[in-house]
Amino acid sequence: MSQSRFRDRVLVSFLTIIVLPVLTLGVLGPVLYSRTVSDISASHTRMMVDRVTANIEQVIRNQDKLLQMLIRDAALQRFFFQSDPSIDAVIDDRFAAVAASHPEIRGLIAVSEDDRSYSRDLRRILRDPLVDEEWYAVARGSEAALGLVTRPIGRNLRSLTGVQPDEIVSVIRSVRRENSGELAGVLMADLSLEFLESTLEGTAGDDSAFFCILDGQGDFVYAPVNSVVYRINPAWFVNSRQIVERTIGNRGYRFIFAQSPYTGWTTVGVYDLENAMQAVRFVQFSALIIVLITVALTLAISMVYTNVISKPVLHLKSVMEKAGHGDLTVRYDGRSHDEIDDLGEGLNSMLEKIQALMDLVYVEQQSKREAELRILQQQIKPHFLYNTLDTILWMAEENAPDQIVEVVTALTRLFRIALSQGREVVSLADEIDHVRSYLVIQKHRYEDKFDFEILCPDKLRQLQVQKMILQPLVENAIYHGVKETAGPGRITVSVGLRDESLELRVEDDGAGIAEDVLERIREGLKQRDHASDRTAFALYNVNDRIRLTYGDDFGIRISGRPGRGTVVTIRHPVIRETE
Repeated sequence: MSQSRFRDRVLVSFLTIIVLPVLTLGVLGPVLYSRTVSDISASHTRMMVDRVTANIEQVIRNQDKLLQMLIRDAALQRFFFQSDPSIDAVIDDRFAAVAASHPEIRGLIAVSEDDRSYSRDLRRILRDPLVDEEWYAVARGSEAALGLVTRPIGRNLRSLTGVQPDEIVSVIRSVRRENSGELAGVLMADLSLEFLESTLEGTAGDDSAFFCILDGQGDFVYAPVNSVVYRINPAWFVNSRQIVERTIGNRGYRFIFAQSPYTGWTTVGVYDLENAMQAVRFVQFSALIIVLITVALTLAISMVYTNVISKPVLHLKSVMEKAGHGDLTVRYDGRSHDEIDDLGEGLNSMLEKIQALMDLVYVEQQSKREAELRILQQQIKPHFLYNTLDTILWMAEENAPDQIVEVVTALTRLFRIALSQGREVVSLADEIDHVRSYLVIQKHRYEDKFDFEILCPDKLRQLQVQKMILQPLVENAIYHGVKETAGPGRITVSVGLRDESLELRVEDDGAGIAEDVLERIREGLKQRDHASDRTAFALYNVNDRIRLTYGDDFGIRISGRPGRGTVVTIRHPVIRETE
């Protein structure tokens, strides 16, 4: 079955690579060894010491690269060099991503030279400056950009993850200004000592051997619990011979050590000479031939299986990288019929859905922006400004300063609320003030042609609504309703709650609307494309904005009869100010 073939191939590969050499050396090794156990043990221990040293160096290098990558991040750059406190949320996202992908990191903190700090999992114990701490001084006083502090007991930091100071190694990376080289701050990661245990696990070979690690001051970074460890003198490992033999408790021990120039730590391999000398001392020359054959065979099989496994994985990786750079047209084409193909098909499906969603979002957002632009253009059309200014002019000629003040105040408030500092949603109180300002201006212009009334309960005034949804409806009520009648008319704007929704009504007693025109408008309100229908331009704009924002359950309803007036009702969701 395709669900298991990939797993089986991986299993066979690892069994072939690992079990075959182990069986070969385990069964034939004791018979065919050609060297003394002492020399073999020394060689093996030296190799393991070098490997452990290299592995630990690699772990520290990886942590240092991670810190350098974080320092180059734009948010961290602003934190260290621009003292910008507004990017804490961005830094929190960066630190959260690091914590999720690097479980060996138990704490991460950024500290600037002016004692600002940010961390998700480390907190100050006291208010004392962190820049006066010994671990911070490591970065300030060292010419090297990287510093290591082993078991930082007594520092002014408490871990929120529960890890203790004697269970960590702090990796410290200084941040310096590019031009002057002055220290701008420090980025520190607390690395769990469990990574040392995992690095050393299974490397000793038998119960009589073990490894330990000392830092540059001779203190133990890692050591197993036994009676020999605490009788080791760090002064033994200051020479360049890399092999020391000492007697502890009437037993001889050999110490093979290597110091890492990168970390300054010394890795020490210890084994009991007495036990080593009791093993088989000689091997035959044929062991070498068998080992070479085994290695060659293992290498050949490993290469075959590696190619088989890695080819579809690399292909999938290439497709994902292209998709990550924005090419959503790329697709995975696999023929291995295993789990990798399943992943590829899933990736293809995901890319298709993402592209479809992006197209849908783009179309809806474009429609929404166009509707907002059209309604704003309607608000500031030149003839409205001209008529308002003309009204102010004849008021000035009539020497009516109070009326001039009222109209100018209404015009100012009208445009202030219309702009709303770029906000799309305003309070119902502002929307009511906006439509009242518009009605005041038109009332002065048409004098006794109409009266108006606005009814809004105080308890609803703090609700939030789409801005400029009432004014276009009131404008229609004036120009297509009360203006078309012989006598004075009346416009009523009312607000209430109905069926757990906010209901806003604009009602006039004007000329009304013909039945065929009313049906055409109702059909148009159900559509999104109104390019060919200019009958109810303002109604369509408001309806589109509400439906695009809140869904098709909300929008405009219209009713009316010729000579009996028109009622336009907006159904809007109830949005509290805290939302």
